[in-house]
Amino acid sequence: MILNLHGLNGSAYNTNYKLLLEMYSKDMIVSPQIDYVITSPIEILERLRGYKNVNYIVGNSFGGFFAYVLSNIYNIPCLLVNPCIPPNRYIPSLVEGYAYTDELINLMEDYTFHPQPIYMILGMDDTVLSPVYTEQLLKVTEIWKINGGHSLSGNQQFYSVFSKAVEKVKLYENICK
Repeated sequence: MILNLHGLNGSAYNTNYKLLLEMYSKDMIVSPQIDYVITSPIEILERLRGYKNVNYIVGNSFGGFFAYVLSNIYNIPCLLVNPCIPPNRYIPSLVEGYAYTDELINLMEDYTFHPQPIYMILGMDDTVLSPVYTEQLLKVTEIWKINGGHSLSGNQQFYSVFSKAVEKVKLYENICK
């Protein structure tokens, strides 16, 4: 099973989900709708931990943060697309009155100690999150830097790279079985 996590104010049926549907049957993909603004990150994490038999996780933006944490908990690879890491750097300025900054900091400290294989796609023209900072912060197995901003919907280069990245994750997953 593939767990797909959308970004802040995003949709469970995001671009990543649609691209995954081109590669997998619908019953192989779980893509929950998450209200990141009003739900505690700890509660979100607990809900996501309820998914069993996850082979890998795809996370976009704020969902990328949760994908990163869950990859360590599950001991499985993840594919991050313009991940919001560290979220405490960005979310308080994106969400007025955000009440859970301390929880984000604690989750970063508690669950990101043994990074699993991380594959990452960065839109190098992202003006919401700093791709340069993210690249420096995370040690990744493989990274694809592409033209484009924070939203990569409609970006043909992204579509091509996403397919290649999923193949790399699947290859890693098959080696580990």
